[in-house]
Amino acid sequence: VAASTIALVLAASSFTGYARASTDTLRITAAANVTLRSSPTADAPAVAQLPLGTELADVGLPGLDKTWVRVKLGDAREGWLMTNLTRPLDAAWRWPTFDRIITERLGRKGDGFQASAELVAFIDRVTPEYTDPDGRARIEYSRLKAMAATLSAIPHGASRRAPYEAWLIAHKADVVLDDPGHRWMLSDSMIWERQARLSTTTSGEDIAWFAVTNGLAGECEGRLVCYLNARNRLHGEYLRRYPGGGHATEAIEVIRSTADLLAASSSAAKPAYVCDAKRDGRDVSTALDALTAAVTGTKAPNRDAALTSLAGLRKMCSN
Repeated sequence: VAASTIALVLAASSFTGYARASTDTLRITAAANVTLRSSPTADAPAVAQLPLGTELADVGLPGLDKTWVRVKLGDAREGWLMTNLTRPLDAAWRWPTFDRIITERLGRKGDGFQASAELVAFIDRVTPEYTDPDGRARIEYSRLKAMAATLSAIPHGASRRAPYEAWLIAHKADVVLDDPGHRWMLSDSMIWERQARLSTTTSGEDIAWFAVTNGLAGECEGRLVCYLNARNRLHGEYLRRYPGGGHATEAIEVIRSTADLLAASSSAAKPAYVCDAKRDGRDVSTALDALTAAVTGTKAPNRDAALTSLAGLRKMCSN
């Protein structure tokens, strides 16, 4: 990937001024790294490379073949784009088009780093236009998913190379390095903070479950208390915030199966998970108390089975 990727992504905002001021029909690029060409043929010389979300003026004559569309950029350059790489943009009703583009891009499989990074940059640019609470929550949820896709597209061991290093530095407040997994991931505390701020919106629960599936950085190295704390920070936290949520049964099942696995291992001749009652007993009890309270607060059909499993695990490691 060329080192100019980050500059290309950031440059998109420079093309929006003309489109907003113009009375011409507006369009917006709906694909990453679109080539603006000097004539309507695939082998024509390139005029510019346009990031996702570049706003344009449609200056073509009406009634012509719309396989290609003639457009003008904010800096007055003109050229041709394949029409299917753009979307019409209503200057007075913009967010439905933004939503459509974001949904389409998030639904794609196999996009590389550049395409995913352009989606994050596009979302960041249009976020200020989402002023109602549900709209703001929806766009922030989309950003989390786009960020996760961008991080997963960074090759192993490439974080100190361009363009990955510059992107990670620019987003350092949102990401953490998972050393055992040799990968970058979203910070769980960042996700939960956003969820708390957006908890009353229609996307609040989606963001909470996203935090659960995002997971935690690091590994437990066989310590039972660490596994319990991890379940409490993820599935337990989801249940405390949404005891009647759509994923409550799933969260409780993960807690139950984890308790059963840990209990079975603790009683084995060579346990895979270690509980030092003198060292960990109090912390284990605290974690189990929190998980038990989270499960008790729900009405999920598997609640009692999970409570039984947690009670059984408590007997295996008590001080």
